[in-house]
Amino acid sequence: MTLFQPSFGSYSVGRSKDTVAFYMAMQHASVSQRNSIFDFIDIYVAVSENKPQNPTAPESSSVFEIGARTLPISGGTELQGFQHAGMVYVHCWLDSTADLGLYGWIVAMYPLGQTIASFFFGLWSQKTKSSKYPVATGAALMGVGNFIYGTLPLYEHGAKWVMLAARFVVGFGSGNLSVLRAYVATASSPKDRVKALSLGIGMFVLGLSVGPAVMLIFTPLGADGFHLGWFPVTMYNLPALIMVLIAIIALALLFTSFQEQYAGIIKEKDSSSDVVVPKFDKTAAIICIGFWFISQCVATNYEALMNPLTMALYNWNNDQAILYNGIIIFASTAICFSIYLIIGLTRVGEFDKRKMIAFGLGTFTLYHLINIPWPFYSGPLDYMPLEENATVEDTSLHGGCFRRYEWCAHTTRVPLPLFIFAATVLTGISFPNIGSPTGTLFSEILGPRNQGFMQGLFAFFGSFGRFVGPIIST
Repeated sequence: MTLFQPSFGSYSVGRSKDTVAFYMAMQHASVSQRNSIFDFIDIYVAVSENKPQNPTAPESSSVFEIGARTLPISGGTELQGFQHAGMVYVHCWLDSTADLGLYGWIVAMYPLGQTIASFFFGLWSQKTKSSKYPVATGAALMGVGNFIYGTLPLYEHGAKWVMLAARFVVGFGSGNLSVLRAYVATASSPKDRVKALSLGIGMFVLGLSVGPAVMLIFTPLGADGFHLGWFPVTMYNLPALIMVLIAIIALALLFTSFQEQYAGIIKEKDSSSDVVVPKFDKTAAIICIGFWFISQCVATNYEALMNPLTMALYNWNNDQAILYNGIIIFASTAICFSIYLIIGLTRVGEFDKRKMIAFGLGTFTLYHLINIPWPFYSGPLDYMPLEENATVEDTSLHGGCFRRYEWCAHTTRVPLPLFIFAATVLTGISFPNIGSPTGTLFSEILGPRNQGFMQGLFAFFGSFGRFVGPIIST
């Protein structure tokens, strides 16, 4: 069959007896719908073959239908992402021999597991053309990992190694987020894709926002907590045990309420011979993956360094760092989630995505500039005081710099108001202005095909950024 290439997009459309109708549809689309390749294809198919606008699904799913069907499940699984933040805050209580280098590896175990699993789950979903079982497996693994973490008070020795394993298992389970993102992208119609993806990513951000709030709620329990028989329950492990319950609820919803329905895939057996889905733009896809890698690398540095940095800068002890940083991150992610909602539910989502990404990168840059120890800041930093007859600093009593860090003697202190502004407002603005448009652009670049593998690759490099960031920074 002879093919010709219209200038609209990169789709190849075959000649047919309805060529005139095709040109009329193309002319109309080039004026009012030139930014939607999928809508253009749908118009042509509807005019030339008198079929519904989507050739593969019973009907196009709106963002509200997708939300009603998937957000409770994705919310239940993505909400467990808060444990990623929660574990970061409480490394100090596990083992007195754990230093900052090991802390970096503890932080990195979660994204390492997610890096491996994102590729695996994406490939699984691509091969089976199903999202349910990869998502269910991931939710179950997150429940197991959180249960392991909840038992950490039982280990008198070597708790840090058990924590490494627990974080890896939770991270491996969270690899199902790439499958959820791919499903949201392909189950929504093109006009609703920005809304669906923004709300989907927003659910994960909501999980990170709830995490610090939950830690604040359980802070009164303290490190000693109480006992249920022989089992200790403290402010550190109770949130993890609650996450086990959420994993069970998510699994129940998944197998009772979740129904897979796709509106954005053209399948080979269903597609007309007049429509050929082309190869996607690999360069554009690589650029989107690069932006996602950068944002996730910055995000994990922000999370990993928050506790040790504020303890050194402002002399906060363990409890103060957990409390104040919990408030800061809660405020930041609340701003972040609000902006995701604005992008998803208002005309802001129709802005030029390249400009939104550039704006997000600019605010990231400003965040780092503020946190550089400029010579005009006050200083130097204070070393942590020692208790009488003690030879090792006790972070549960005092904050400050460890005496082994010589750089504290000549490092200035970022003013606390500036630090709070950068850590709340700037990060809260920058993350959604990169995450939402990057994810939407990536989905549009891939086109109307099963996106499981490529979304897994997208999540793979994002998780890899979260893996290398804390190791390098600590």
